[in-house]
Amino acid sequence: MDLSSREAYEKMLDRVLTKVQMNIAGRGERSISLTPEIVHEHRQTIIQNFKQLADALGREPQHLARFIFKETGRPGTLDGERAILSGRVGDEELVKLLQLYFREFVKCPVCGGIDTKIISEKRFRFLACEICGAKTSIRKI
Repeated sequence: MDLSSREAYEKMLDRVLTKVQMNIAGRGERSISLTPEIVHEHRQTIIQNFKQLADALGREPQHLARFIFKETGRPGTLDGERAILSGRVGDEELVKLLQLYFREFVKCPVCGGIDTKIISEKRFRFLACEICGAKTSIRKI
């Protein structure tokens, strides 16, 4: 290989590597903002923007609500856009529960992507990643 063809090859290789690195860097490195608007009234904890949180996570509000009700050990209801829990639940505890839900039911454990969905097959539930195609079993709530 002469010098001019080697230089042309290296330039072409540099261009290809730059394009590949740009595709890898922009590969879905998104994040979700989980900031609940919490109000404490009497003996209730109300999450005002509950439906928006569920939509941001890409999950049904009923699924997220079941998780929070079970993990806090408190009964609750969904009322339109908001979730109402019986008793007083701390703001930090709710934020930690949302983060736990995100790690367990939204984020792909293989590639870390957030484009996932929950699918049911027979009696089992799986987290299916739309980015890498991984299918991971998850617990039933």
